[in-house]
Amino acid sequence: MVKSENKKIALFGGTFDPVHTGHLIIAEKAREEFNLEKIIFIPSNIPPHKKKVYASPVHRYNMVKIAIGDNPFFEISDIEIKRKEPSYTYITVKQMKKIHPDYKIFFIIGQDSLFELPQWHKAEDLIKEVTFLVAKRHSNFNYRKEKNFPVNFEIINSPIIGISSTYIRTCIKAGKSIKYLLPEKVISYIEKEKIYG
Repeated sequence: MVKSENKKIALFGGTFDPVHTGHLIIAEKAREEFNLEKIIFIPSNIPPHKKKVYASPVHRYNMVKIAIGDNPFFEISDIEIKRKEPSYTYITVKQMKKIHPDYKIFFIIGQDSLFELPQWHKAEDLIKEVTFLVAKRHSNFNYRKEKNFPVNFEIINSPIIGISSTYIRTCIKAGKSIKYLLPEKVISYIEKEKIYG
């Protein structure tokens, strides 16, 4: 039996517009490296830091659900989709701590988000609640804790993946192939529902 202090999960929030292979690789590497029992993907409803979202919350939720369906360590939560107000991470973390009281909770973010954390809602309270797991975007990553926001974080030892949701949407609009950029079942869903076209 696993002791409660050793039980760990990670939350992975984002617009996932759409979810892609890069998201899945980062989540799997984080799970493996930090011995996490599960990763919970949390698609946002109204992301406070993005000016525009292209697919509806329902479509983005469905795409994530399809993408993670073959991984028993991945789950999805509609906790932010159900929320009427903007999807603030601090509120989500507090709610998830109530749902999973026996777990240490990590939060997966990209390198860019780490530097933007001071501007997040209730950032000073948020950084006391979780340890962040950071996916590198560049090989020359450098974050000096003593001169920046005092965040508890660990670097995910995953490959640097240059796939972005923006690139995928651009390819779809241009009629170019998105094969291998995201799971085939997600591609089928996008084509069937005529998303991003």
